[in-house]
Amino acid sequence: MKKRVGVWIDTEKAVIISLEENEQRLNTVHPQTGKRLAKESKQSRKAHFIVSSRIEGKLRIPGDTKDFSRSGSHHYSTELKNEHKLKNTKNQYFRSVLQEIKDVDEVVIFGPSMTKKELESQIEKDRQLHSHLKAVESADMMSDNQMVRWVENYFLTAGEFQKQA
Repeated sequence: MKKRVGVWIDTEKAVIISLEENEQRLNTVHPQTGKRLAKESKQSRKAHFIVSSRIEGKLRIPGDTKDFSRSGSHHYSTELKNEHKLKNTKNQYFRSVLQEIKDVDEVVIFGPSMTKKELESQIEKDRQLHSHLKAVESADMMSDNQMVRWVENYFLTAGEFQKQA
């Protein structure tokens, strides 16, 4: 049986929904705390895993103005430093997500922000995982149950299209 995974992702967290023949897992990873939370739902077939992000939109240090930072009596631009920090934080976040989905047969990415496109570009760098990427879709904010249903419906309709072809 194929291991099918859906990844709902935005800048705050990534929720990884794993579908197998007898089991469904909904996983969320939290890099901020370094802990991975697996939460069993009421049905024995479901669990979830969340990857939380440390990505900060605006980095402010006390004494900074909008454009410059203070170092004694000198002011300097922090834009480049903040861009590198943001880039490194995102790469760390994506590595955490990719680590969780490395052994899958099919994966679909969905979510509300452009983070899904950035994750797609990270997946494209991995030849093995890139061949398993089925789609990148836009989706609104959802509850855990809505995410599971979205992934189930996606693979159900994708399977029906394959049978017809």
